This record gives sequence, structure tokens and C-alpha cells, in this order.
Amino acid sequence: MNKNYYIFISILISLLFPHKVFNQSKLSIGKNSIVNPSLNYNSTNYNDKNYWLAASEVFGINILVWANSKYIAKQEWANISGESISENFKKGFTWDGDSFVMNQFLHPYHGSAYFNAARSNGLSFWESAPYVLGGSLMWEYAMEIERPSYNDLLNTTLSGIMLGEITFRLSNLLIDESTSGLERFAREFTSTLIDPVKGFNRLLQGKMWKDGIKNINTKLDIKLSLGVNSLFVERDLSKSYLYSLFMFDMNYGNKLSVSSHKKPFDHIRIHGEMSFTKRDNIIGISSSGVLWDWKFNAFNTKKNIFGLYKEFDYLENYVYKFSAASLAGEITNRTLLSKKIILQTSLGLSAVFVGGTNSIYSSEVGRDYNLGPGLGMRIFMNLKLTNSLSLNFRYKQFWLYILNGLSGNEFIGLYNLNLEYKIFRNNSVGLSVIFYERYGIYTHFTDIHSSNASARIFTKFHL
Repeated sequence: MNKNYYIFISILISLLFPHKVFNQSKLSIGKNSIVNPSLNYNSTNYNDKNYWLAASEVFGINILVWANSKYIAKQEWANISGESISENFKKGFTWDGDSFVMNQFLHPYHGSAYFNAARSNGLSFWESAPYVLGGSLMWEYAMEIERPSYNDLLNTTLSGIMLGEITFRLSNLLIDESTSGLERFAREFTSTLIDPVKGFNRLLQGKMWKDGIKNINTKLDIKLSLGVNSLFVERDLSKSYLYSLFMFDMNYGNKLSVSSHKKPFDHIRIHGEMSFTKRDNIIGISSSGVLWDWKFNAFNTKKNIFGLYKEFDYLENYVYKFSAASLAGEITNRTLLSKKIILQTSLGLSAVFVGGTNSIYSSEVGRDYNLGPGLGMRIFMNLKLTNSLSLNFRYKQFWLYILNGLSGNEFIGLYNLNLEYKIFRNNSVGLSVIFYERYGIYTHFTDIHSSNASARIFTKFHL
């Protein structure tokens, strides 16, 4: 039997019988057993774990997406048969040539639906993870006539788990079963928009109209910024374009409150930004969720943290289009320099499981991006000078080894210097300078180097 059959069967078993592999749902108290209360969320009682319903929903999600592609969208790749499935098992995995957006965004969203099918049926984070892998393998082998894809499996599984847990937790913040009427409807409706699978299960289980206790939410800090962004092509002041600027920052939980991090993603950080004109857009998205962290003594202070974080980055600008799903290790230090001056620094290294970046030689390889694993590093420094004035510096550098696309290596850099002044309790103004840089070193093509700079002025609102 082909080794791909063994891989598929072993993962399918973990999907259908995850309670045999992840048996973490019970705590013993005397003669009685109760479901681990740490698996509950908010005020809603999700003690009834339903492994089989979760597996059925993963199966149903794939059937629904496939049926839409075959019978409504009339996609050629959806014309599956017993022969196509058999061929997929025989030929095994390869790299596919789907569009950048399909691979880097839509596949993770598909994976998040698998994850939340399990999560909203009462399963913990780790119990839900194999459902994403199982659902993705089912899709790759059986739901399209194209060969299974390495990049699809990695993006769907790794980024799908991350996106799934983030949407699961954010949608939880809106659920409050002590409310009723229009407020209750608005909360349930918005929560369902964020996490459709959980909304479906709440409807199925009658929880959308169930009376419950008042919701107790995790601390959430949201900041919105509006301003203008001036881009200088190749750092030439005479070649500038003016953009409108919008930024979004969210912190779920507190990064420094390590003792409160009992489960993965008890702290989440998301930064999103868009600069837009009629000619093009500049997009930046970065997200990070803690998997495990602990405090330690060093540098003459006890305020040091080492953590492991699941991360996702997406950058699109005049110089490059880039995305990376990675696992990062980071050391954070917080030092009180004086009564008012506080310095917080972070140094991180990351392993990029799968990354992608666009290629100027796309016509030579038949698609507009390269794929491969790599490494990343980052430095962050925040100097709080007074209660109102702060200065921070952020540096990120990624290296990708190209496994599929142009033979060679890609280096992506981002530098950001930011100054902010608080003018009111919940409002501040800021000025930032950003440098984008890219090196492409290729085996069979001319190497490239490009760089841009931008200057931004914005006002930030703390919600």
C-alpha cells in the first residue's frame, strides 16, 4: 500500500477518535468527575464535548464548499471521482500554483472553520487542532482533482488553527446570555459574523436564546488611528505619493501578566493597517498568540519573560508582497530607568513554516510568487519618557529559502520608528517613519534590491 494511504488513515483516526489521543477533558474530585472548568468560555456552558458532531461538521464543511464549487461556480477542479481520489493517493504531494490570496488567506479561513467546528462543540484548543489537519487532508486527497499540495496543507492547518482561535475568542467577547431583545440579537448576530461555525452551533443547540449569567470578559484594548502616509519610491523625496492611512491595534489580555496565561492564546496581539489611493494600496497585518511563557530573573530585574508565540505576517507594498506563518521565541525585558521613564525591549527569533513573496520574474515561472520555509528575527524597543510621550522602534527581517518558484533566497525587511504624544486621556497624535527593503538573490536570474520609505502623521483613539 502506498505510504500516502498510511498517512491519511492515521490522521483520519486522530480526527474521528481525538479523545483517545487527547484525553484531557476530565478532572477527578472524590468519586465524581467534572469537565475541566478551564475549558469553558465566558458564561456559556460548553462542558458537553461532542467529538462525533465536530467530525461530522468538518466533513460537512468540505462537502458544502465542494458542492458550491462544482454545481454553482462550475469549477473544473471540483469534478472529482473515485479515479481522481485514487490518483491523488498514488501521486502524493506537490506544490500548487493557486493565486497568492487563495493560498495565504482563503486556505487559512477554510482551516479556521474546521477548528471552530471542534471548538464550538466543547473541545479545547489542543483537542481541536487535529480536526484542522484531518479536514485539510480530506480536502487535499478527496475534494479536488489536483494533486495534494504542501503549501495548502501547511497554510490551512497552521494558520487555520491560529485564525480559528482568534475568531473564537473575539466572538466570545460579544456573547452575553444575560441580555435580551435587540441587544441580544445584535450580540449574537455580530458574534456569528466573526465565527460563523460557532454561530451555527449556538443556533443548533438553542443557545442563542438561552438565559444565562452576565458575561465576564477578558481585558481588551483597542486603538484606531487615522492619518496620512507619504510614500517615497526608492527613498527619493522627489518621487512621492500621498495615501490616506487607517490603522487598527488590538491587545487581548496582557502580555506581561504571565500568571494569567493558563491556555494558548490567553494573550493575542493584532496590528492591521492600510494606506490607500486610487492607484494602489499598502497593507500590513501581523498577529501573535502566546502558546507558552514564563518569567525569569536576569539583567538585575525580575521583569523578564520568555515566550513561544504562534504568528502570522502579511505585508503588501510598493517593494514586496509577503506572508509568513511562523513559530517565534521571544525574550521581553521591562526596566524602570527612573520614576517616569520605562524601557521595554523584546528580541525574537522565528521559524517560518511556510512563507511566500511575489516575484518580478513571474512570467518565467508561471505565477507571481515564490514559496518556502525560512527564519525571521525582530527587535522591539519602547521608551516611555513621560506619562504622555513615548518613542518606539520596531525592526523585522525575514529570510526565505525558495523551495518552489525561482531558485534562490529572499530577504524582506521592515523598519519602523514611531513617536507618540497623548493629548487627552483616550487620544494621542503620532509621527512615524518606515523603511521597506528587499533583496532577492537568485541562481538563474539577476539579483534584485529595492527599497522605499514613508512618513506618517496620525491621530490615535483608545477605545
